[in-house]
Amino acid sequence: MLTVLGGLAGIDCDLIRARNGEGRERAKLRGSQAGHLGAATFNDQTAMTRDRKRQRRLLGAAMSFKHDFPANSVIEAPGHRALKCMDVESWRLSTKEESLAYIFKERANTIKARSARKARPSKRTASPKLSSLLVVRRQLSPVDLYCYLKARFGDPNGFQNFLRKDDSGNWIHWDFDLRAGDESVYICSTSREIHFLLSESLTDENWRDFILRIKADYKRVGKRKSEVLKSFEKWVIFTNKFVEVANICADLHAQIADNVGKHGTYKPLLSNTTKIKGDVRKSNEQMKDFIDRILKISNNCLVLSLLTPVLSEAFINMIILITCKRNIRENERQFDAFIRSHIDTKIFDLAYKCEGFAKAIDHEADVFKKFKRVMDQRNHRIHGNINPEREKIEIVYFEGKRPLFMEQGDNVEKYFETLQQEHIPQNVIRDYEDTYDFLMEIVGCLKPGLREGVWRVIEDPYPGYDLGRKVTGSLFSADSLATATVHMKGIMRYDDELAVDWSTSA
Repeated sequence: MLTVLGGLAGIDCDLIRARNGEGRERAKLRGSQAGHLGAATFNDQTAMTRDRKRQRRLLGAAMSFKHDFPANSVIEAPGHRALKCMDVESWRLSTKEESLAYIFKERANTIKARSARKARPSKRTASPKLSSLLVVRRQLSPVDLYCYLKARFGDPNGFQNFLRKDDSGNWIHWDFDLRAGDESVYICSTSREIHFLLSESLTDENWRDFILRIKADYKRVGKRKSEVLKSFEKWVIFTNKFVEVANICADLHAQIADNVGKHGTYKPLLSNTTKIKGDVRKSNEQMKDFIDRILKISNNCLVLSLLTPVLSEAFINMIILITCKRNIRENERQFDAFIRSHIDTKIFDLAYKCEGFAKAIDHEADVFKKFKRVMDQRNHRIHGNINPEREKIEIVYFEGKRPLFMEQGDNVEKYFETLQQEHIPQNVIRDYEDTYDFLMEIVGCLKPGLREGVWRVIEDPYPGYDLGRKVTGSLFSADSLATATVHMKGIMRYDDELAVDWSTSA
């Protein structure tokens, strides 16, 4: 409204100047001298006051609108061409001929620019004039926009739709080739970004209004949009705890294996200090280095021994989540009891409560017995400080507050011996490897055709769970998680880089 009033005011000024100019010309022809007008009469003053009040009322009405125009309205200042893409409701699917013509036109422009650069390599040539491009990563949700477009136009009709593979690893997942009159409106989406390519030239304010008008038009097709959304599978992406723990355990195992026996043996200082006189600093540095190495390997052993049982539990739970029979999964009490059962019972029930097992786990096999020993030690580590006699280091007597040790020796030496006895690196490594062997034994009990699919999900750091069908799957490849961005210098912009206020309505 302000734009309209401003345009009308500009036209009035032009008309006044024109009439004044004509009056001066007539005065000159009559031989009169053009000058100031005489004092206004009472009637003239009354008319001017009435006009000023009317203008203030119009201005107040315009301000009260606060740009609250209908979603399909297109208002431009006089002398400026209205943008056809802003009329969102008039969008239509492009015809085959229109799509091919646009593709060949852009291709011809690119070839022309390359030829010009080859002909004049020493002189920089301007790139072909491209359409307006904006990448939206903040103001529009990919699923909302896709449902809106599909509700209006059906399946995607863009050229990229015919090139995509039937999986989730494509760079462009969907695209629509639309028309607003004779202007092109091309929309495509990567994983989380939406790319708009328009044949019209848009300012920052135009882009803001364009996006807000699309969002405002959601309500018009809200029912069909909701039906489209309900037709999709709904997956929950979750963190695979097995992968997290397995990565930590693998690093700890490598560090312990690489440093077993390299920390050396503690030797008490000799009584003849003259042999180390002048070399005290070096001796202290060696002692510090020895202490750091032995503490590091002891800490790694402690963490790995605690995580090894957690690793096995996470692995077995993933096997259950992937292969559990439907009748067990849909019965909440049975499924919960299965997950929370003792490790022996859980392993025994795998072949009976899960799909795809060719044979049951052999409880008499050595690989199971070794695993069972590791799991039995877990309870002792987790429920520590319960049986001090079992966890004793040594015995010391007290007469009042006077300590009397049974074992002689050096205090520091005794401390290091205790650490090495409590966390024996070779035993920790053995327990970890025995556990991993048993996990491979579980996979070996599956039917051959199922093993590859199970491994793909187990090794996926972010698998998915279908809430409707209650199935687990690997949704994305490792490569598809990396965001690919095409850099086009000078034309690539993002919605959060526009110099606009998004709180302003379109």
